[in-house]
Amino acid sequence: MFYNELLFFNTSSTHIRFASNYALQKISNLLQEKGMNSEVALQRAQEVFGKESAKASLYLYNIQRSFDLEVMQKVYAYIAKEALFQSVISFASYDHVLRMMQEAHRVSLSEEEIKKIRNISQANAYAISL
Repeated sequence: MFYNELLFFNTSSTHIRFASNYALQKISNLLQEKGMNSEVALQRAQEVFGKESAKASLYLYNIQRSFDLEVMQKVYAYIAKEALFQSVISFASYDHVLRMMQEAHRVSLSEEEIKKIRNISQANAYAISL
């Protein structure tokens, strides 16, 4: 896994594509821990990102740049829960990202955190890294 995490930070398209599989695999593993079949779990992990599943790691990387590891673990759990219920999350939508982060925090977000979320959703809309 350490090797995948190193590739995650490489910006070449080949490695981004490979690292994108890492994000999908992470969600798939969380679903499998809940007792789901591996093929179904991978399919649900792809569906939760909608048509943008190839950019999954970019979206999560942008969130990771602004929030700590504990919040990221809750974000992964939230995404896995949404995948379990076959919902689609739009990471370019401010509303979707805000709802996800509110659930991950479980407390009121500060103005600074809300600005970070707005920047994240804008970066995701343009498919750029923060």
